[in-house]
Amino acid sequence: MNNSQQNKRVYLDWAAATPLSDRPFTAMEPFLRVHYGNPSSIHQEGGRARQAVNTAREQIASAVQVKPERVTFTGGGTEGNNLSIFGVIESTKQTGIKYSDMELITTKIEHPSVIGAVEKLRQLGVSVNYVNVTDLGLIDLNHLQELLSDKTVLVSCAYANSEIGTVQPIRAIRKIIRTKEEEAGTLIYFHVDAAQAPLWLSCQFDSTGADFLVLDAAKCCGPKGVGVLIQSKRAKLLPVTFGGGQEQGIRPGTENVSGIVGAGIAIQDAQSTFRERADKVTRVRDEGIAYLKEKLPTAILNGAAGEDRLANNINISIPKLDTEYTAVVLDSKGFAVSTKSACAGAGGGESKVVKEISQDSGRATATLRLSLGPETTIEEVREAVNIIAAHTERMQELTQ
Repeated sequence: MNNSQQNKRVYLDWAAATPLSDRPFTAMEPFLRVHYGNPSSIHQEGGRARQAVNTAREQIASAVQVKPERVTFTGGGTEGNNLSIFGVIESTKQTGIKYSDMELITTKIEHPSVIGAVEKLRQLGVSVNYVNVTDLGLIDLNHLQELLSDKTVLVSCAYANSEIGTVQPIRAIRKIIRTKEEEAGTLIYFHVDAAQAPLWLSCQFDSTGADFLVLDAAKCCGPKGVGVLIQSKRAKLLPVTFGGGQEQGIRPGTENVSGIVGAGIAIQDAQSTFRERADKVTRVRDEGIAYLKEKLPTAILNGAAGEDRLANNINISIPKLDTEYTAVVLDSKGFAVSTKSACAGAGGGESKVVKEISQDSGRATATLRLSLGPETTIEEVREAVNIIAAHTERMQELTQ
């Protein structure tokens, strides 16, 4: 390996953060220094900022095929998930239904922003039911059907899991929910956390079947700190923060104009080319998994395969290996990887997602996630695998 190769960094943590691409950056820059007006102001500077926000809203609406008024900007995917979940419950409560008479269904493998919100609602008295998932991380549709009741007001799940990359059958889930609604004569909202989806999966709103679809610009080559909440025509929610009347009164606070401008372009670009990107990266992913199995026969692949897995996700467990230290070793050699979701917290500990699908603490504390980018090469993945394999062999020798 020559010096230029030694100094090159290989970023394999696209599930945690993505680089800001050129088109969003170029569009954002003037709104940081030149066009800095408040969108709520009535003067020309404010009008220019308001038009920029409206343009971004139209770009996203076009990308997911909804009307612009159904697009709400938030401070990120976490806020979008919280607003959806709490907003629905508070809206339902306003109709006279008590917390104790409401049920919410989700899984134990959701993003921390969903798990945390659901736990808070449980403390307030809302009944929380967790639907089973298979050992691949797929929702058990039969169990979901059993859990749905006349008291169910919300079902929440991720489109694609941020750790193991499993893609849920969200249209099948929506069909089950609709059937229960018709039988019971009740309204059951469906919230989908689609933060990981735009670069790799179709987010056309009606085809997802969601009432609330949450996107995160930071996961698709846009700026950090900008989320998007898309609502169905029938959706009703109340704000959970209070102040001005921005975003149709749903999300108060002065809009992050430059970030919103970047998000509009990033999401538009992500969706316009997701198929070609996913096809290309899937080939690298599958070759990488095959090479990994060859070099590391003891490694366990976490999550589903084929179309049920995000194009860029490789998540493995290597039993008895300190994978936190392995990630540090990879970092020292120029490879950025992770052990679990960044939002699950830094440092050691088990992956709650892998623990849930495997019921194996040893497997859950020995995970590594390689999440690829559009330009990741198979040579880069193989080199990362070679480093992992060599490190694993050294650690095994030391413990013998």
